[in-house]
Amino acid sequence: MGDNKTIKHTNLKKAGLFNQHHEKVTDPLFFEYPYFFDPCDTIQVHYEMLRAQLIEKHTVSGICKRFGLSRQSFYAIQEKFEQEGTAGLIPKKPGPQGPSKLTEEVLECIQKHLHREEEKISTGSIKTEIEDRFGISLHRRTVEKVCKKLRVKKKFQ
Repeated sequence: MGDNKTIKHTNLKKAGLFNQHHEKVTDPLFFEYPYFFDPCDTIQVHYEMLRAQLIEKHTVSGICKRFGLSRQSFYAIQEKFEQEGTAGLIPKKPGPQGPSKLTEEVLECIQKHLHREEEKISTGSIKTEIEDRFGISLHRRTVEKVCKKLRVKKKFQ
């Protein structure tokens, strides 16, 4: 069984789901049934934490102590679970989740240039127009990637 745990923990680490603070989990279930409950499994810890509150009606402060998380973390996990179901238990990487400068207006501007097939316009020209018109600076490579993606999308429409 120990070897299976090692494999499981390796896979949890690869997936970004390994609970870095597993030693703080003191809930009795994790000690009574260690073959099933694993404090290193972030999703299982989050699920059991919510279950303890929703089903067993334990206090949030008591749950947070037993599961090694803050009340703020508990409420954030609870909100994500309510909005997304079990998919909300999967931790998201912090920080921006995509390019923030590529607004709908910027994408429309780029697309407008791509629809003018009679004029060949360079990505440098598109980049300059975006800077002038929207006051934002995009990397040349970003403009190239967007153009390529929009051209491929256009072929299949």
